[in-house]
Amino acid sequence: MAQSQLDQWQGEDDAPNQPPEGPATAAAIVLSPQPDLEPERPRWQRWGAIAAAVVALGGLGGLIWWFFLRTPPRPYVIDFSPSQSQYSVANQGSPTLNWHISNPRQIDALIVRGYAPDGTLLSGPEEYDLSGSLPVSLLPYCRKTRQAITCQEVPTQVQEPGQYRFELTLLPRAGLNLPPEQASSSLVTIADLPLPSVVELFPQQVIYSELGTPVSANTPTLAPPVNEAGILVNWVVNNPQTLQGLRLVVKQPGGGALGARQFLLRDSESPNQVTLPEELQPFCQLGEDLVCQGVPTGMGEVGKYQFELTPIPIGVGPESEDFPAAKMSEVVEVQPRPVRIAAFNVNGQPAQPNYMIPVPVGQGLPEFRLDWQVEAGSTARVEILPSPGSVGPQGTLPVRLPPSGSTTITLRVTDGQNPPLIRAITFETFNPNPNPPIVLNQAEPGQAPVAPGTAPAEPSNQPQQRPDPLGDSMRDAQNQREPGLVRPEDLRDRNPEDLNLGF
Repeated sequence: MAQSQLDQWQGEDDAPNQPPEGPATAAAIVLSPQPDLEPERPRWQRWGAIAAAVVALGGLGGLIWWFFLRTPPRPYVIDFSPSQSQYSVANQGSPTLNWHISNPRQIDALIVRGYAPDGTLLSGPEEYDLSGSLPVSLLPYCRKTRQAITCQEVPTQVQEPGQYRFELTLLPRAGLNLPPEQASSSLVTIADLPLPSVVELFPQQVIYSELGTPVSANTPTLAPPVNEAGILVNWVVNNPQTLQGLRLVVKQPGGGALGARQFLLRDSESPNQVTLPEELQPFCQLGEDLVCQGVPTGMGEVGKYQFELTPIPIGVGPESEDFPAAKMSEVVEVQPRPVRIAAFNVNGQPAQPNYMIPVPVGQGLPEFRLDWQVEAGSTARVEILPSPGSVGPQGTLPVRLPPSGSTTITLRVTDGQNPPLIRAITFETFNPNPNPPIVLNQAEPGQAPVAPGTAPAEPSNQPQQRPDPLGDSMRDAQNQREPGLVRPEDLRDRNPEDLNLGF
């Protein structure tokens, strides 16, 4: 073993041309303890160490390139679109936008603009600073990571009706020396508020009776009378949220306007809100439609009427082609109160068709008093013919008759539409003694009758009885109905010899 160790040391340490050591030295070397030597490393380990060193140097170079030499990634707009393509002013909503952008750390700001289809700027610019954290205005809508920023339903300031195309502009960081990145959305439409229109306009009744017309079971054909509020109308108007007001016009059928009334539905204190005026609050309800029932018009006079209702929208003038059309109702008629002659009297008694009035020669003409009472409406006309003509619905009138002849007095009442009511009275005056009579004085008891040619007896002191022509006429009428009675007219043409003068 000693020899083998010696051979090993000799093989490793002996150099060529080196003189051999002495025996003592060799013995000392052989006898001294030898240290343990490490085994030789495998070759693959040496190559692994070399590779690790190379990788470390490469990583260090890569880090140096990443932080100091490489060009930062460019930000891109991956998606930019509106949440929906159709909006309406009626929903009080503005368009909202969605976007998805890569590499948000390379962005300084975002700018949003709204353009018309022809390129006219209509809204914006709205700028959002992304140089730091998300701005407060975007926090409810956006989520930001190292790789991307995603925003959903970001509101815009656009509210006017029309068509819009939105543009998103990215401003990269100044150190990148990159141009702005732009993206455009699809077309967005904001529909205007629909114009109001009158769907229905109709009266509660088509036929009314005049105010004050008595209606009972005896008059079933009469229409209910109009009250002090006049004709009542109903209407329905859709899209009331765009109403500025309503104009109600009353017209004659086929003629001109008789009057108009305007209702304002916007209060000066809250012009953006539809408010019912006080005069419509008891009759109308405001919802999706404006529904009104029993609105009084004040039209209660006799005649025929039509009503026209026009909605007045916000921001649209009457000369505009888009101004809503008016709605016309059917014809409504207020019929006159039926006329009735309640009383027609002569001297306080119901008038008879004919009166025979005897007027002896030398006596005054009797006087008659005519009174009447008529039940009628405002359009009634009462006349006493032939004179004085038009009179009131009730009154009293003295009647003077001629000494002889016939006089007819007519009461004529009309309501202007229906045939008139007529009552006529005929007064006929006559002389009961047309020929001179033979006067015979009746003798007192014990005396002979006075013959013709003798002086008449003196008149007695008894007062003369006043003639009663009306009573005589009525008695004459009774005599006509009783046969065998001799009327005064029967004595006119009889000879004196035929007269029975016996007492």
